Amino acid sequence: MKKVLNILLFCILLGVNEVLAQNYLPANSYLFSFPENQNFLLVDYGDNAFALQCMNEDLLSARSKLLDNKSHILIVAHVSAYDYAEGTVINEASLRASRIRAYVKSKLNIPHECVAFYIDKSGTYRDRVDVYLVGSPLPWFVNQEICYSESLYPVAVKDAIKRYGSVPYVDFYSRGSSNGESRIIYVITDELFDDSELEDYRLLIKNKPSVSVTGRVITENGTPVLKTQTVKPAVKSTTPSVVQKELQTAHYVFPLKFAVKTNLLPWFKIVSSLELGNGNTGIQIGSFMPNLELEYYFADRWSIALAGKYADFSYKGKDDNKWSVSDITLSPKVWPIEKGSFSGLSVGLFGQYGDFDIRGEKISVDGLYGRTGRFWTAGASIGYLIPVYSGFCMEAELQTGYRSVFNGKKYRYDEIDNKNYLETRFSSTGFMVGLKISVLYRFGF
Repeated sequence: MKKVLNILLFCILLGVNEVLAQNYLPANSYLFSFPENQNFLLVDYGDNAFALQCMNEDLLSARSKLLDNKSHILIVAHVSAYDYAEGTVINEASLRASRIRAYVKSKLNIPHECVAFYIDKSGTYRDRVDVYLVGSPLPWFVNQEICYSESLYPVAVKDAIKRYGSVPYVDFYSRGSSNGESRIIYVITDELFDDSELEDYRLLIKNKPSVSVTGRVITENGTPVLKTQTVKPAVKSTTPSVVQKELQTAHYVFPLKFAVKTNLLPWFKIVSSLELGNGNTGIQIGSFMPNLELEYYFADRWSIALAGKYADFSYKGKDDNKWSVSDITLSPKVWPIEKGSFSGLSVGLFGQYGDFDIRGEKISVDGLYGRTGRFWTAGASIGYLIPVYSGFCMEAELQTGYRSVFNGKKYRYDEIDNKNYLETRFSSTGFMVGLKISVLYRFGF
C-alpha cells in the first residue's frame, strides 16, 4: 500500500510539472548590451556580434511564421529600479529598442506589426535589451508602440513619453533553469488595461552557448567547451560585414556635445557690460560688433565655452568715427538642475581679455574725442537656457566681476589742426555688470 501511494504521489507531481511546463511559451532569447548613457548599438560591444548572428539566423528561419502571426518578437529594455520613471531613462530605453526594431525591419524585412515592446523596471539588468522570438501569436493587449525623441531636450522627451498614454512597464522574475532550459516571467503592469485583461509573459527559453569577449563559447555554468575565433570574424563569416556596416552608417542621435551661439546685444550696437564707479557708467552705443561662441558639454553637468568678439567699423554714421573693439572670453559652467540635459539654470566663472580703440565724435561729457587701452575681467555668471525648437535655444546670462583697464590713452580733438592729440595716459579698476542674450544651436557628432 505504501509503495502504491508513493507511485501515485510521483505521478501527481509529474502531472503538475507537465501542466506548469505547458503554461510557458517556447522562446529564443538574444541579449544586447549598450554603453552607459548611450543609445546606439555597437557590434563589437559585449556579446552583441554573437547575439546578432543568432538572431539573424532564427528570425530568417521563422519569418513565415512571424508574417502569419504564429510567432512574434518581444523586445524588453532593462532599466534601473531606482530611476525608471525619469523621462530621460524611459526615452533612452525606447531609443535602444527602436534601434533593434529598425534593424529587424530594414535588414530582415520583418514589419513592426510583429513586434511587442516593454520596459523592465525590476532592476535585474541595466543597459541591456532582450529580444525574444516567442512561439505564439501576438496577444491582442500587448504594447507595440515605441515612442521616443531623437532630440534629448526635456520638452521634446516629455512630449514623446506622453504618446504612450501609460508607459509599458513589466517586472522580470526568474523561475530557475533545468534540463538546459530557463523559465522566466514578465509581469505586465500596463495601466491602460484592467489586470483581468492581461496575461503575463511566461517564457521557456532553451539555453544556448554564448560567446564571451575572449572569443570562447561558454556553457551555462561558465565552463569553456570550445575555442572559436574572435567575435568580429564570426559576424563577418555569416553576414559579409553587412551587419557592422549597417549599424555604423545608421542615423543615431548622440548626447549633446557642442553649441554654437552669438550674443544678440552687440549685433544691435549695444555694449553688453557696464563699468561701475569710474565715471563711465551708462549704456554705451557704438557700431555693430560681430561675435561668436563655442561651448563644449561633458560629464553630464559641465561645459566650457570660448567666445570671441571683433569690430573695426565707423559709428554714428560718420566715416571718421572709429569703433574698434576685440576680446576673448573663457567660461566654465556647471548645470545643476537635470543631469545630461544642459538646460535651465547654469552657474559659472569667466575670464576675459581684450582691447579697444574708440575715436572720433565726442565720446564723453568732458570733451574727449578718443580713448584706447587694454583690459581684463574676471568674475562669476548665472544663466538660464530655454530650448525653443529642435537644436535652437535662447539663453540669458548675467555676469558680474572685477575689471582692470591698463595702457590707457585719452585723446582730445584740436580744431585748428583737425586732429586728435594724446592728452594723458590712464588706468582704472572697478566692478562691472554684464548681460548676454544669446541665440544658439546645439548638436552632437
